[in-house]
Amino acid sequence: MRLIRPDNKYIQSYIEANEEDETFRPHAERRFNHPETIVESSYNLEHGINLPANYVRATTFWLIDNEKFIGEINIRHELNSFLINYGGHIGYEIRQSECMKGYGTKMLSMALAYCKDTLNLHKVLITCDDDNIGSIKVIENNGGILENKVKNSLARGNVTTRRYWINI
Repeated sequence: MRLIRPDNKYIQSYIEANEEDETFRPHAERRFNHPETIVESSYNLEHGINLPANYVRATTFWLIDNEKFIGEINIRHELNSFLINYGGHIGYEIRQSECMKGYGTKMLSMALAYCKDTLNLHKVLITCDDDNIGSIKVIENNGGILENKVKNSLARGNVTTRRYWINI
């Protein structure tokens, strides 16, 4: 099991994971739902090239296990006024067929090492919806301490967001 930057070698597996996600979560937000541009898009995001308004630089990793795309984790290099309340430093997703197998906890643990060693962060903010039990467990399994819950008004409606800090 390893974290890698998006790679064309795993595009077919990535497409299959996105198809699973569209079946089980048809209205979910997707940053990289265009397999033909995922490698370039993630490179640009990491290097600050043509960032959309209100975006910050971020590194994307894919979790690969037995040559299969398992999930994606995005590590934002800094926080802006939006991310401080919703989004935080890290966002992640595990493909539907691999949920509840411990991959999220492991992927976040591996990403925290990158945050510390490469980005020189000593603590990170991670947020999740108040009703996202799986994400709550992943964050808490990695030492997340709940600071508070805030209300956010998003395109998908009003959401209660849990804000966790992890010291690394």
